[in-house]
Amino acid sequence: MAESDVLAVAMRLWPQVRDAGTVQDPADLDRLLAAQGQPGAPGWDRGLRYTFACFLPGEASQVVLPTGERIEDDAAARFVGHLLVTRTLVGAGLAVDEGVARALAEAHALTWIAAGSGGQPAVGLGLSLWLVALDPLADSDRPLPIDWAADVYNDMARWDPDERLFSHYDVRERSLDWAVYASHDAGRHAGISRWTLIEALLRLDGGDRGRLALTQLSATEDSGERAPAAAILERNRIAGLLRAWAAPRS
Repeated sequence: MAESDVLAVAMRLWPQVRDAGTVQDPADLDRLLAAQGQPGAPGWDRGLRYTFACFLPGEASQVVLPTGERIEDDAAARFVGHLLVTRTLVGAGLAVDEGVARALAEAHALTWIAAGSGGQPAVGLGLSLWLVALDPLADSDRPLPIDWAADVYNDMARWDPDERLFSHYDVRERSLDWAVYASHDAGRHAGISRWTLIEALLRLDGGDRGRLALTQLSATEDSGERAPAAAILERNRIAGLLRAWAAPRS
């Protein structure tokens, strides 16, 4: 199975972006931007032109997250790739770029705005929480720049043609509702580690719902899960962040 060069760049840059909001070499971000609107990107064959291609058409796709989740379903892996690239770009400060803003909007349109969350698996929805957390306009009523002319949006079972105006704030509210729902029962977020959800929620200022979701996730255990040492270390890093969040404030 071929390794995605685009995804490798996004994953390599992510720790510095996550912790410092910057990268050492902006040229690395150009490599990610060049993958936008290319064949193999999610929805490209249905008219989407702002998603990122981490895999070529017909190429076997697979994504392994630092916390140990393995995504092998082709559609899910391609969409997760788009999320990871978009997350890195937005976190690095490129949300002001029109193409990145539209990539963010496409991610939201394929998840929180679609009926039934667009049929996306829990790993796609959980990682999408990062896009909400990093969105500088998350509290804004500014409409999302979604290109509704794309053929994919003609699926009226998922997108109501009479309801085409959604704001960043609308997405934030829907994502927090899902976080509370999913955190109540591990079966509701099968396929994504609770640690992945926890870190995104720690970054997202979710008010009472965010606190409830974090409290529910922290009360569960990883019983029966086997993960490589690198994933366990990553989960331990996030556990430290959770402990700091839960510590009594003086």
